[in-house]
Amino acid sequence: MTSTLDSRRDQATTAATAAKQAQAAVTELEGRLQTNASHTTTQAQALRNAEAEVGRLKRSLKAAAKEKARLAAARKKAISQAAKAQAKQAAAESKYDKALLADLLRREKERDRTQASAPAKRARTATPAADPAPEQPDPGTATATKTAARRTAARAG
Repeated sequence: MTSTLDSRRDQATTAATAAKQAQAAVTELEGRLQTNASHTTTQAQALRNAEAEVGRLKRSLKAAAKEKARLAAARKKAISQAAKAQAKQAAAESKYDKALLADLLRREKERDRTQASAPAKRARTATPAADPAPEQPDPGTATATKTAARRTAARAG
């Protein structure tokens, strides 16, 4: 009888040990399930955040593309306006050059005619007269002459 009792005790002890091991395995699996659930929740939230960021970035890219198109059109318009302004400036400068040269030519003709008629007057009067002082252009005309000459030379060279 003792042997049956010992055998039953050994079986009960073995069964208790196996039950404890099984319970420990269940507890470990429950812990792993909770960890997995928490990771899943965290990763799902991260995914939602990433999707929201993707949407924000797409909107940002779309806005940047619109801004680029608007700036390109404004640049094209500005280039056109600058070219027109430069052409207008060149035309005005050309007209100014022509007017200045015509004025200088008229003055030089008058001076030449005055100098040509001066010796004839001296011969008639028979009194030695001093040559009149050459006409001095006003400072504005002198500056304009220099500017016109410089620009004409720049265009020619």
